[in-house]
Amino acid sequence: MFRIPYAKTIAGCAALATAMLLATLVLTHTGPAKPRPAPRPQLDDGTTNEAIREAIKPGNYATAINVHNPSPVYPVTLYVKAVQDSGKPSGFKSVTLDADFAREVDCTDISTLLDHTAPDYTSTTFTKGFVVIFATGPTSVAAAPLLLPLDVVGVYTAEPPSVTIANPTSGTQPEIPGIALHMLTIEGRLEIVPAAVNGATLPLPAGRYLEYAAKFLCGYLPIPTT
Repeated sequence: MFRIPYAKTIAGCAALATAMLLATLVLTHTGPAKPRPAPRPQLDDGTTNEAIREAIKPGNYATAINVHNPSPVYPVTLYVKAVQDSGKPSGFKSVTLDADFAREVDCTDISTLLDHTAPDYTSTTFTKGFVVIFATGPTSVAAAPLLLPLDVVGVYTAEPPSVTIANPTSGTQPEIPGIALHMLTIEGRLEIVPAAVNGATLPLPAGRYLEYAAKFLCGYLPIPTT
């Protein structure tokens, strides 16, 4: 009779492998069930209170959007507006930026666009939203606006509120907060504003623009009271 060499050894290895596989399946599918996290309370827009609290911490906030026209020859026209979160957007304010000139849009400018009073960094006034800039070049160049990318940088300053901490010798002492400074380059994207239809009034003259949108945070956000 024909016999397979080492048949008993092969059968033993197969049985051992089967036993180990069964043990693995049992260990990975037994044990107490892990509790599911409780759902967080949601606001009307689907976000949670915790997410909003974690997004912006209490403190003093200031934003400055810096714009530079890098062209050595051509001026540009800027149309600037502010869009407040959960509020109406402002109208556009037009500004001419000469060749190689720069200007800044700070929190005072944003408050003026929104018809608000100037930000007070000691009271509880706080505003956030977007500064939107539409830039176009001179129309006399090749019968079309010359669109050169601008240098747009958002400068964000934040200072935590002062708090009192425990001191082993004097009991308490004020904590001097630090100031955080962050700069963010804002990239532009091409936008085309069509000509007016049926005599409608457009917020911008028809044409080609580079559009820049930068987040702003202005004012004082206090520590929530419990």
